[in-house]
Amino acid sequence: MDNKNSYLYNFKGHYLQRQFAKIEMLEAIEDFEIRDDDVFIITYPKSGTFWTQQILSLIYFEGHRNRTENITTALRAPFVEYNNHNVDHSKRPSPRFFTSHLQYNLVPKGLKNQKAKVLYVYRNPKDILVSFFYFTNWLAILKPSDTLDHFMEKFLDGKVEANCWFDHIRGWYERRNDFNIMFMCYEDMKK
Repeated sequence: MDNKNSYLYNFKGHYLQRQFAKIEMLEAIEDFEIRDDDVFIITYPKSGTFWTQQILSLIYFEGHRNRTENITTALRAPFVEYNNHNVDHSKRPSPRFFTSHLQYNLVPKGLKNQKAKVLYVYRNPKDILVSFFYFTNWLAILKPSDTLDHFMEKFLDGKVEANCWFDHIRGWYERRNDFNIMFMCYEDMKK
């Protein structure tokens, strides 16, 4: 997908938001330096990403909100594929949190050493579909869909950010032994 007018950018078969994607950074992800105490939150969009970021911040900072209240979520647990704040991650103190919607084959290869932690949060695809539809219609940088049916076609065809939900979760689950990974269900978290 090389259409410059599209809101999506195709990087090695994975769709990202064109506005935030930086090619040089994406190409450097494979060799991104992983620390043993790093924590990666991996989700498909609209699966409880920000909620999980907040929960982990409270756990790691022992519930002392005042240690993180002046730090935005985007800086506490930044997306590894979008470094919009130009942060030098090598200078961040440990433990570092990262967030990603990337497929398993695009994350840093050092993540497979099974020391850093990966938390994969998944959610019912029907709920994601509805949430994603309203989100794309609300956020100006994303291409809105006129109907839920039209968006569902794009969603099922994988023509949305992070591609097809089924492929995303299947890819991570089938390679679960390659990572120090824990799968959590959004609906179980709500309980």
